[in-house]
Amino acid sequence: MVLDVTATDDNGKELFKDSKTWFQIGVDTDRFMRYGAWQIKEFIDFTLPPLTTQSKQYLMHFNTDTEEVNIEVKLWYYISGSSGEVVYSFAETLKYELD
Repeated sequence: MVLDVTATDDNGKELFKDSKTWFQIGVDTDRFMRYGAWQIKEFIDFTLPPLTTQSKQYLMHFNTDTEEVNIEVKLWYYISGSSGEVVYSFAETLKYELD
């Protein structure tokens, strides 16, 4: 699973972008099975356990002249390789008053 977070201004300029990736236990980034104890421990550290929710917070800094920011969040589920599907998406526009 991959969580993508993007922030753009009202002109479409990208202000912030980050992602978080979770892997299937026992499968490396090339989708090959790994059985070494240290490798399985490494994958468990980057795995989202079944029926578990994780929260992720991002601290975004914008220029003081930014009036509007569009935040877009997408959670992708990759069944195999590059074949992914969006399972959750959220978008919100934040408006700031400038003095």
